Amino acid sequence: MRVVIHVGAHKTGTSLVQRYFSDQPQKTRARGIGLITRDDASNRLVGWGDKVHDRPEDLRTRLEEEMAKRPSVVFMSLENTLGRPFLTDRPGLYPDASRGAEGLAKACDGYDTQVVFYVRPIVDFLESYYLQTIQQGAWHSFQDWYGTLDGPHSWTPAVSALDDAFGADRVLMGDFAEIALGQNQFLQQFMTRAGLPQPPTVEYERVRNRSISARGLAIALSINPHLSSASERRETRLFLQKNFSNQLEDRARPMPEDLRRSVQNQTAAEYEALAARAAAALDTPPVVVSVPDPGHTSSRRQARSRRVFRRLVGRLRAR
Repeated sequence: MRVVIHVGAHKTGTSLVQRYFSDQPQKTRARGIGLITRDDASNRLVGWGDKVHDRPEDLRTRLEEEMAKRPSVVFMSLENTLGRPFLTDRPGLYPDASRGAEGLAKACDGYDTQVVFYVRPIVDFLESYYLQTIQQGAWHSFQDWYGTLDGPHSWTPAVSALDDAFGADRVLMGDFAEIALGQNQFLQQFMTRAGLPQPPTVEYERVRNRSISARGLAIALSINPHLSSASERRETRLFLQKNFSNQLEDRARPMPEDLRRSVQNQTAAEYEALAARAAAALDTPPVVVSVPDPGHTSSRRQARSRRVFRRLVGRLRAR
């Protein structure tokens, strides 16, 4: 029986993959896919890699339950499997990766298992993860947040942990740059890479976990210090994602340009090698994405954003 485990990384389309399968459970099962949902894995079986390390038999039991239904493949996606990307007491990216990978390998021992791990340029990952902290209610600057991290920032330790635990031939690399082709194409290539049964065409229009735009970031940094509850933070996040996302306006680029150049110079070769490994798995050339200079959004979008912003300011003043 085949098992496919998608372990991240964070900020590489994991929410899109998870929701695509969980939003259509009947179609997923009809294609012969036994699904272990993110909530099930996160809450009971894997945690932040600690639960699967300490009690791999729990995940194994859940795999056996799903296999008893006789699907063609069992699939699980959880980006927390390798632990948190950053820890205050240890350097590097995913410092607990070995713990999670070893526990996962024990749980899957004896099964035909393949692991999927996506990467993106480190500079983009750092910016995206920072924006996630802002969307969750923080209001620190990028420089202050980055100053709490202990480098070096490299994908190699996480990839090596997976290669060591499963064997490099069992670790399927993916490149988040494929999202530039559109989320339906991204999902299709994900399923092709992972060897998952897929429909003739992929049509999934729901957008998951939008990132805020440059103006959305500015608004969040102004509003977040005044939010006092989890519900207020959630409502603000949803509001900004809906009205000030990077799909509507210019992408936020909070990393100072001199730091961006420095990090890019240090990490570009590693990313290019991993992107080539990802492309080789699909027998396609790496996706080359040119990042345009920040420009102007359409006048219609600008006018809409101004109206939305004025309503938000009016609400805050009325409180």
